[in-house]
Amino acid sequence: MIKTSTQNELIQYVYDELAEDARAQLESAFMQDDELAEGCSELLMFQQLLDEAAKAPSARSVQDILNYSKSLSLQS
Repeated sequence: MIKTSTQNELIQYVYDELAEDARAQLESAFMQDDELAEGCSELLMFQQLLDEAAKAPSARSVQDILNYSKSLSLQS
């Protein structure tokens, strides 16, 4: 089981927010701990999936919101 502090370090590593010395230590630990390396690999995959996810609402959602807004202004 990976410790919480290590999980936080992995997230910082994935987002390139880890100090250089801590980064080097973690990369060294990847060579010795398959579970840690696998955890990092999974986080990198999740990061890529999140980056590829749609970042804007669909046109239908926008239209539904506009229609709802118009209906509220008509009621006033």
